[in-house]
Amino acid sequence: MKSSILRASAVSLACALVLSACGGGSGDLTLGGAVQNVTKDGLVLQNNGGNDTAVVYPYTSFQFTNRVSTDDQFNITVKSIPSNASECHVNNGKARANYYSIYQISVACTIKQHALTVVVNNPTGVGITIVNGADKKDAPAGTTSVSMSPVNEDGPYGITVLAQPANHTCTVSGGSSGNGSGTMGSDENTTVTVTCA
Repeated sequence: MKSSILRASAVSLACALVLSACGGGSGDLTLGGAVQNVTKDGLVLQNNGGNDTAVVYPYTSFQFTNRVSTDDQFNITVKSIPSNASECHVNNGKARANYYSIYQISVACTIKQHALTVVVNNPTGVGITIVNGADKKDAPAGTTSVSMSPVNEDGPYGITVLAQPANHTCTVSGGSSGNGSGTMGSDENTTVTVTCA
């Protein structure tokens, strides 16, 4: 009986040493949280200045490998941000660890946005409506350009004409695909052209 207890203790100690060697903490709480507005690699978080943790696809949550103990002080900070983000903030990232405080942590990033301009070549003198997803802008006769709502960097866009005017045809060109659609790059302004004839 005594040898069984000693063997169990030795096994437990060996497991603890293995976990420690792999970087796992000895605490009882897992430190993690939700992530918002992250669409690509690059977000790296730290706890108390170390234990770097990269947020990976599908970019919805994070979890530190080292566990913390109840009442340990944690301080989660941002070490680096994705290239298409202007900033990332940690919410409720500094506190003493308990089963309440660790469930309040989240990280939110602000994605860079860039202008999408539509040049209108419309000598027909008819009004048209230009569409990019849910964004709709009217272009009355005489309009030479339309500023659409800004688009997230690395986000998709696709300019179309809502309805072809009677007896005229409007075509769309430009953008990264050449047909008025594409993925928003890091340039400050992407231009698409609508030509009506």
